[in-house]
Amino acid sequence: MITVNHDRMVFVIVLAAAAWAGCSQTKPDSPAPNAAPQAEAAKPQAADAAPRGPQLAPPASDPSEPQEHAASYRAVTAPANIPKVQFSKREEKLCLVKVGDTLPAIELPQIGGSGTTKLADLFGKKATVVVFWKSDRRMAGEQLADLGPDVVEPFGKQGVAVVGVAVNESAASAAEALNKAGAGLTNLLDADGTAFALVGSERLPRTYVLDSSGKIVWFDIEYSLTTRRELHEALRAMTSAQ
Repeated sequence: MITVNHDRMVFVIVLAAAAWAGCSQTKPDSPAPNAAPQAEAAKPQAADAAPRGPQLAPPASDPSEPQEHAASYRAVTAPANIPKVQFSKREEKLCLVKVGDTLPAIELPQIGGSGTTKLADLFGKKATVVVFWKSDRRMAGEQLADLGPDVVEPFGKQGVAVVGVAVNESAASAAEALNKAGAGLTNLLDADGTAFALVGSERLPRTYVLDSSGKIVWFDIEYSLTTRRELHEALRAMTSAQ
């Protein structure tokens, strides 16, 4: 007759059951079957689901270089009017000449030229844009870069001239700023600021639009998108007038 130790048999059965359960379970660290292929397959779908909006252009190679700006207002074809000039009382004190005044007679050396040149000799048949600028002012380089596409290209053949006046600059520093901005414009050199002192103080760049006789029809004492839009509007009005 075989005698069975009951307690020992129970212990053996429990150990066998535990071993079988451990082998049948999936380890937590083990990747699920086919997980990698499914993840790879999902990647193209995620890319396809991305927004298809306009993509930003890559940044310029040299962010310090003045960049030409796009201007959607150039496409406007509605009849134009010369914008009204409005300033605060403090800003008005910075302006010695205003709309309706004749710009003072100015005769200065021409950058890259010899002798002196009268500003009046550079006037356009219909209008003249005169920009007083200084290279250390934040928006001066941007405006110099914009004058070509904003003024010369659309209005140059319609009798609009552009003249820059470099204020408190040396001939070398002014030429360097013009070259950096890619501005192939006629520029006069106001080396000691005497000419600018006849029209105002402090705020540069400063933009004046003159009629064919030299009378101011519009001006601004800053450079911004509003300045560009209103300058374009004023020139449209002047070149469309009979």
